[in-house]
Amino acid sequence: MIFLHRLARSGNEPFDASAPKTGGVSMISSGDRQPIPILFVLPNFRAGGAERVVLALLRLLDRSRFAPELVVFDGRGEFAELLPSDVVLHDIGVPRLRSAVWPLLRIIRKRRPAVVFSSHSYLSVLLLAVRAVFPAKTRIIVREPNTPSKSLPDMSYGKVLDLGYRALLGRADVVICLNSLAEKEMLSRYRVTASRLVRMANPVAVKSLRQAATEMIRVPGPGLRLVAAGRLSYSKGFDRLLEAMVRMPDESILTLYGAGPEEENLKALASRLSLGSKVRFAGFERQLAPVLAGADAVIVPSRFEGMPNIVLETLACGTSVVSTPEAGGVIDLVEVLTPDTLALVSSQAELVEAMGGLKADTHASVRPSRLPRHFEEQHVVSHFEEIVLRALAGKEMPCP
Repeated sequence: MIFLHRLARSGNEPFDASAPKTGGVSMISSGDRQPIPILFVLPNFRAGGAERVVLALLRLLDRSRFAPELVVFDGRGEFAELLPSDVVLHDIGVPRLRSAVWPLLRIIRKRRPAVVFSSHSYLSVLLLAVRAVFPAKTRIIVREPNTPSKSLPDMSYGKVLDLGYRALLGRADVVICLNSLAEKEMLSRYRVTASRLVRMANPVAVKSLRQAATEMIRVPGPGLRLVAAGRLSYSKGFDRLLEAMVRMPDESILTLYGAGPEEENLKALASRLSLGSKVRFAGFERQLAPVLAGADAVIVPSRFEGMPNIVLETLACGTSVVSTPEAGGVIDLVEVLTPDTLALVSSQAELVEAMGGLKADTHASVRPSRLPRHFEEQHVVSHFEEIVLRALAGKEMPCP
């Protein structure tokens, strides 16, 4: 309470959530044609799934209806150049959350957005905890990027975040989930009402992906050509994939794209397993479409995820996927795709068996897309715009 009292009293002007300011929430009415201001919040421009989704929404939102802005704690990262030039950027310039809290809240109070959007668990908890000092009509939309029961235990202060979710998530105006497992947890564990819960797909730029994929890249030679990609972290489960590669024929080659905290450990594991030329560490690559299109299959051995973008992009390039069910949204995808398109494996033995059953295919052109159409970016952004408008109007979300 002392914190909130001090916060409300800080700044150059007395805090008044209802005071009209140009471009703010109080300017919006049923007859007002000014674009609706939306403030997106990211920690940085690191190459991650949540960052990719936010930057896609920033690029695609209808500028005649919405005025997107972005706050980042630290403006560095691989995806910084993907920010659209017309988006107002607020770079706080501090990488640590505790140092960014006050500058973030000052920006929110000054800009008075209609909506604040978060796609990281710890940012969502922070925003919900201090919502009492937001402008009165500002809505909070939270996108849960994972399945919390799987992701939170692996995070720093995971127990604290879990408690924060239990206490605060019900205060969000909208909670966006990526898969049915997360929806069930939101309803049962975190007591989010069904009227505020909605499932939204990750946007995929199918047309541009397939155009980029035409110059296919494939490691030459006989044998299977497998690809895995993502942040080199424990959650991605690449250590399990390296162990499975021991059982694969010598002419099989896995190319692993990405960077992250587990990179040296993974390279050391590959050395201990004597994988040699069977595994190639290719580093971070922004445009993977040519690689995905040229592969025989993409392997996703995740321990937990919400909806891996690599799965969606692989399917858009016409390539098969072998995945663990812990990769969240694949559980829903498997209901609409054939087993030869998406194979689920629940154990190390099943992973080895599925990989061993793949066939080398030196195809000359990009295969037809296998991605369901509701993942196409224009469909997703239209859905997001509808979510925002329903939240501002106080309408219920469609039932999960």
